[in-house]
This record gives sequence, structure tokens and C-alpha cells, in this order.
Amino acid sequence: MRGRPAPVAAAAGTIFVLIILLLVAAPKLRTSSTESGQGYRPYTGSSDANPWKTPSPKDATGRETPDHLIVKVKIEGEDTSWVSTLGPSWRSEILAIEPMFTHMHPKAHRPNKGRVASAYLRWIVENYNCLPETIVFLPPADSFAKKNINLHDALSTLQTSFIQSTGFANIHCPTSKSLTTCNDKVLNVAKPSHEFRVLEAKIPAIWEELFGKEVAVPERLASVLSAEFAVSREQVKKRDVQEYVKYWTWLQKTIMDDDSAGLVWEYLWHVVFGKAEVFCPEREKCECDLYGKC
Repeated sequence: MRGRPAPVAAAAGTIFVLIILLLVAAPKLRTSSTESGQGYRPYTGSSDANPWKTPSPKDATGRETPDHLIVKVKIEGEDTSWVSTLGPSWRSEILAIEPMFTHMHPKAHRPNKGRVASAYLRWIVENYNCLPETIVFLPPADSFAKKNINLHDALSTLQTSFIQSTGFANIHCPTSKSLTTCNDKVLNVAKPSHEFRVLEAKIPAIWEELFGKEVAVPERLASVLSAEFAVSREQVKKRDVQEYVKYWTWLQKTIMDDDSAGLVWEYLWHVVFGKAEVFCPEREKCECDLYGKC
């Protein structure tokens, strides 16, 4: 019994030495695996000065510009064939986006922040020199599947002359449905209604970054929350293309989560395209002006 402590002490000493050797060798092992592109590879950011490939306007020479265009964002597996059945007066362009998040890793594709808004803004920048007269922007089907609207029927009766006269309109008119109402979705920017209403608290800083200090931050902000809207070429052109580049760049750089960044833009599209900060038209008038249901 008295002879056991010595072997135990020797074993403990051996283990201690092995641990020290492993600690010394670990940095070299990590460096080796990183350089070879295999094994553990921590996210260290990108050395690319322009990792997001900032969009720029395309040359309009020789390009055909339709009068009415639907810009439809789709995710993998979505059937968008219904868009082509709207009739010859409507042309369409389909934009595919990733259906899920990707890994934040130097060798992987990065998440498309504010996925739908990012796609819209990129399209506007790239086509700024060759815009159709009337443009309808539509998100993936899962964005409006639960809303009480048949987009095929709605767009078939859309009054494009009204879009030309007013510049911008949400495809949805305010209703009593919680997903498409307006006035009860107001952001009280000046006085957040609750300490957990984080978006309200963030809007002033976001507003200043997007629109500059010379444009006063509104006390209240509201519209029909959706990413489905129509806008005229003239209204889009009222802002310089570099403003849209700035908006797109903000989306890529923001640390907000993807859904929150997208929601910010649902609160801002009407402002970008010339409407008052609180833009909640009466349902009857909206349906009359937009779809001829008078």
C-alpha cells in the first residue's frame, strides 16, 4: 500500500507533460489545417474590399423596355408560371434568392440580408437606365400565401394609370385583417410604446443613416406591411441611383437579423417612393383607385 504514491505521481507528471506539449503544438496544427483549406477554419472576415459585389447600372443601349413589368422574387421550388398568364400587357422578370441562411464563413456564401429588399434594390440599381413605365414588385409566395388576396386577379385589374398619377401604391389595401391592416401597425418612433419595441428605438439611427441628418426623423411611421407594391418609372427616378446603392449597402452591412432588416424596409418603401411617413389610405378609396372597385 505504501508503494503506490510513486507510480501515481509519475503518471500524473507524464500527463502534465503531454498537456504542455499539446498546448504548444496546437497553434501550429490550426495554422496547418487552415492553410490547407481542411479542418477547423474560424470566421475571420473577408479580405475582399468589396465582398458584396455592389451593383451598378447596366448599359441601356439596345435594351427593350416594356411598359409594364412584374419583378417577381422566388425561392427554390416555387412555381411562378402564373405570372406569365396575366396577358400580353405584362412582362415579367424572375429573381431567384436563397431559401435559407448560409454559414458565416470566408469560403461560403453569405446570407442575403433582408433577402427580398436586397433583391429589389439590386434590380433597381442595375436597371436604373432602362426602367419600365410601371413596375410591380412581388416577394416569394410564402410572403403573401396567408393574406386574403388573389394576386393574379388583382394584377389583372390593376389600374396602371393610377400608378402613373400617384407614383406608388401598396398592392394590398388596408383591411381589418391583422396581416394587412395599417393604422394599428404604427411605429411610434419618437416615444416607443414599450421597452421591448426594439425596432421603434432603432429607427432614428437607421433613418439618419439612410436619408441623412437633413431629413427630420418622423414621430410616427406606418404603412400596409408587405413587400408587394407598384411604382412608376418617374417616381423611381426622383432619387439618384447612388441613393439606392446606399440603401442596398446598408442592408449588406447591418448587424440586424435578416427578418428585422426586411421589416425595416416594409416600413420604408412608401417613404422612399414619395409618400407621407404615415401612409394608410381608406380601404374603399384604395380599392376604387387601385382596382376600379368603386
